[in-house]
Amino acid sequence: MYGFVKLVLTAQEPVIYSAMYKRILPVLVLLLACGSGKHEAAQFEPTEGIVASEDWMGMYIKDAKIGYLYSRQEILDSSTLRFTQKSVMKLEMLGSHEEFSTNMIAETDTNYNLITFTSDISSRQTTFYAEGYRDEDLLIITVESAGTKETKEIPIEGEGLITPALGKWVLAKNPQPGDKFKVTIFEPTLLRFIPVTVKTIGPEAVEIDDEKIPAMHFKTTLLAMTNDVWLDSTGSSLKEIQKPKILAIRESRTRALAEIPAPVQLDLLSFFAVQPDKPIENPRGLSRIKLLVSGIPPEVELSLSSETQGKIDLPEGIELTITLPDTSSMSGSPLPLTEPAEFLGSSIYIQKDNEKIRNKALEIVGDEKDAVTAAAKLVDWVHNNLTKRATASVPSAVEVLATRQGDCNEHAILTAALGRAAGIPTKINVGLVYLDGAFYYHAWNSFWTGDTWVPADATFGQLPADPTHIQLHEGELDEQAKVLAIVGQIGIQILEAR
Repeated sequence: MYGFVKLVLTAQEPVIYSAMYKRILPVLVLLLACGSGKHEAAQFEPTEGIVASEDWMGMYIKDAKIGYLYSRQEILDSSTLRFTQKSVMKLEMLGSHEEFSTNMIAETDTNYNLITFTSDISSRQTTFYAEGYRDEDLLIITVESAGTKETKEIPIEGEGLITPALGKWVLAKNPQPGDKFKVTIFEPTLLRFIPVTVKTIGPEAVEIDDEKIPAMHFKTTLLAMTNDVWLDSTGSSLKEIQKPKILAIRESRTRALAEIPAPVQLDLLSFFAVQPDKPIENPRGLSRIKLLVSGIPPEVELSLSSETQGKIDLPEGIELTITLPDTSSMSGSPLPLTEPAEFLGSSIYIQKDNEKIRNKALEIVGDEKDAVTAAAKLVDWVHNNLTKRATASVPSAVEVLATRQGDCNEHAILTAALGRAAGIPTKINVGLVYLDGAFYYHAWNSFWTGDTWVPADATFGQLPADPTHIQLHEGELDEQAKVLAIVGQIGIQILEAR
């Protein structure tokens, strides 16, 4: 197997921003690779049917290799195909070796419509497993995390393709330069159907190992991200370029799995960080900040406004004014609250109805009925009881409660579950936070107190969260993925900080 890529983490509190690594990089890889089978790569052997195609790809960022992708298609019978895919990343984080892998096996009909799938996402600390099957117009999904199981039904939207089959589906349309296709695919990591637009650019050779291979160049757009893909004559991927600067390119099995001669120093924090035009003095003690943010195109639909973050569209960018709410004299409504109901519910990742989550929320809040005071207790408990460490995983609340460790994603997902279990509407915010001279990608929460939303950051132990928290969007993983469309494009000017 290959070696580890070393991330140079030099900031004062690097674990806090490790969400940038986890929330940005693996989701991009998951959208690129879309999972794979439940076997080790070296053990992939066909057990039935005909192997129609089998491919290996190396994965790189800033010319440094960080992992590999494997894919295989089998013809099981005259009406069924099987797609198997695997992605593996190995990195060194904070002096420890981290491995993040995704695995998927999916069966489709000959039109590439999903019939069944299994998918797991694993790291050194956690494993997230999902499986599902088509039942007429519904996809029945069961998710297992930390020994608990959740089942949900998702209406099948559009064609219901599985992502690894997208290239095959497109080439079956006999695409010509300029042709556009729209299709809906199921993404097992996000557990949702995603509309995809594919534009045909035209024939274009791809150079691999000094050999030029005929290919068709396409641009795919999903979740507001436009990526370049080159397919060979079978519909298999030769090369893919994802934002921000992630490259996957076909390699031999030997090269894909080859060991990197020495650890590569790759400062991903600096790579993703947004440097403002000037430093901010006393960022944790601010009461108000005004910023000019550039690089967010209007077609990317983000939640840039909130009770504490005002937004003005200007020709040169978006002016954001973020203020610190005064909670010193704020009293919340009595618990439990019943509205807004959408932020009180359980989900695949926020299992607020889980018995262990409910019991822990009751233990922390006790007899407290004031929403603000109860929320402060939850933030304080999560801050003090989770070990701050980079965690390569897709977090779920029950798993975080069991492991008691993680970065800002784990803090935010557990806080959301505990808040909802306590009867406090709680949502997850994703955006940027200022620390050590730059803005880093981050996740935190907001609590509904009965008449307003109050931002809170359990990673920092803040209620309210300080005004250097720039909200870009809100929601769970499927919504947060929209932020990926602007990573590497944002510029920030500090207009006022006091």
